[in-house]
Amino acid sequence: MLEKFAKNMQKNTDFSQKMFFDAHFHYAVCKEMGICQLPENWQGISCAHSKHEFEIQREAPECVIQAYGMHPQNAANENIKDSADFLEELLNKNLISFIGEAGFDYFSEEYRNTADLQEEIFNIQLELALEYKMPLVIHCRKANHKLFEYSKLLKKLPEVLFHSFMGPPVEAKSLLNHGINGYFSFGKQLLNGNKKAIACVRELPAERILAETDAPFQFLKGEKYTTPADIIKIVNLLHNI
Repeated sequence: MLEKFAKNMQKNTDFSQKMFFDAHFHYAVCKEMGICQLPENWQGISCAHSKHEFEIQREAPECVIQAYGMHPQNAANENIKDSADFLEELLNKNLISFIGEAGFDYFSEEYRNTADLQEEIFNIQLELALEYKMPLVIHCRKANHKLFEYSKLLKKLPEVLFHSFMGPPVEAKSLLNHGINGYFSFGKQLLNGNKKAIACVRELPAERILAETDAPFQFLKGEKYTTPADIIKIVNLLHNI
């Protein structure tokens, strides 16, 4: 699926005809904030992280691609058994197309203190992704070494989306060289001049790069939130880096 969207983004630069693809956003949160007007000629992957969010997300238009996962930032408060059972129920009913976002977040001391729980919920989701042959959406901050620890298993998945990838190009290329069918999505960090993200866009194979908003999150200074429509600005910038 991701291969199709990555190739389409590279081939079609006529913005009057373009299909916009948002590799990562949060429909339910945007909906509750009243900022979920979706652009025309648009598709996107939305991640939900609770039963409540998924029930809202499930009512989204067909252009919203469904995902559900246990987020590493929520590890301390996650009811792991309930969430894992719910995830497997969604898989059994074919209600989602991706698992995630899942991964590791060591950005703050608070998050680092939940490293063991983060590993537990990541393993649950990875095992389900392997069992059901599902693509995985990965969130990783200050913990890219964990991706290499799991590379032998990640390469067995049909696709892996490294959302808002924060490493340098050498790490991204190394993940691909480890045999992972990986795609790397970038959002407003490009608009903010993030050097690592810009270098990845310049150095990675074009067919491995996708745009994302992470709406309503990852907003710029002076903004209160990011909207799904911001994908247009991000795609436009991607074509000019």
